[in-house]
Amino acid sequence: MENASANRLVQQLQAETQRQKFSEQVSTLTSRCWDICFNDSRPPAKMDGKHSSCLANCVDRMLDASQFMVDHLQNSQLAK
Repeated sequence: MENASANRLVQQLQAETQRQKFSEQVSTLTSRCWDICFNDSRPPAKMDGKHSSCLANCVDRMLDASQFMVDHLQNSQLAK
């Protein structure tokens, strides 16, 4: 019984850590892409297609770059 309880606790901690990492990544992407897509310090009154596309493309590129780095590091580790 103790072992099952410890396993549940470990799983809960891992899930919480993943949620925290996801939240941090969303915050980072939001900040970086906002700065790239909106040159004004003030947000627009209405989101237009240009800004919406810019944000979507920015997030896609950031995620692609992140995945590229993960793949590269994994391949480097496998090559050793």
